[in-house]
Amino acid sequence: MKHMLFAVLLLLGSAQAQDFLTIGTGGVTGVYYPVGGATASIVNNADVGLRLTVESTGGSVFNIKAMQADQLDLALAQSDVVFQAANGEQAFEDDQVAELRTVMGLHPEPLHLVCSADAGVETFTDVAGKRVNIGNPGSGIRNTVLAVMDAFDLDPDSDIVAESVRAAEAPDLLRDGRIDCFFYTVGIGGAAIQDIATTNDITLVPLEGAEFEALVEEFPYYAFATVPGGTYNGVDEDTVVFGVKALFTTTTDLDEDTVYTIVSAVLANLEDFQATHPALRNLTAEDFLQGLGAPLHPGAERAYQEAGMM
Repeated sequence: MKHMLFAVLLLLGSAQAQDFLTIGTGGVTGVYYPVGGATASIVNNADVGLRLTVESTGGSVFNIKAMQADQLDLALAQSDVVFQAANGEQAFEDDQVAELRTVMGLHPEPLHLVCSADAGVETFTDVAGKRVNIGNPGSGIRNTVLAVMDAFDLDPDSDIVAESVRAAEAPDLLRDGRIDCFFYTVGIGGAAIQDIATTNDITLVPLEGAEFEALVEEFPYYAFATVPGGTYNGVDEDTVVFGVKALFTTTTDLDEDTVYTIVSAVLANLEDFQATHPALRNLTAEDFLQGLGAPLHPGAERAYQEAGMM
């Protein structure tokens, strides 16, 4: 009996020694959710005294506000949203998150404009008068779409028939004929877009031209990317699109040793991390450190220095 009691106390002591942290991601059909899950799996299996869990959320803006409110410990977010939060702009104009820090730079995250092939949308301005999902409030998708519409002097309240559902729900609306197009900020090869392309004839609309070039020139968090032909069924030509970058973030509330441990575990298991999703397959050392939107967390900086990446 004494041996059994000792074993129970030992287990309880071990459990108490664990630090439990929550990662905010996005919709389950996007890239954030599996990337968050891969990070949690790597760290948990490394047996370093941390237990990470993953939460599906409303997206980038929600995630950062939730970290600010101590409801999340870490989160994935778009680089534009991170920059705006850290600098008190856009959705964070009256609520700057000065304590926001970057943990890892990840994959390019271009804005996809996906339309039914019979909608007649060939360029961005063709969305005028169409039924279009622009993303739910609190999502990075909506944040980017509104910035682009503003650059084109388009009003989401009058120039389109705007829907505001979560990105994961939009493909079903398109499939049912309830919308003509949807925007989705996601890594190239996102499962939701692959899925709708196998059941419906779609158009992936190019996002290039003078207005997009002006945005890229003005704001450091925007960039162009090319979706290779064949990535999505029926989209045979390379398509130039515009967008942001995915970032792994936290705040200064998370201590240096914890962040150092997380980043070191990922770097030590980089091939497993890259195999998580096609969007991560070509992740390079430079990607971890470029287009960050907010300063590096000191724990992340220490890990990259030890790895010879800085």
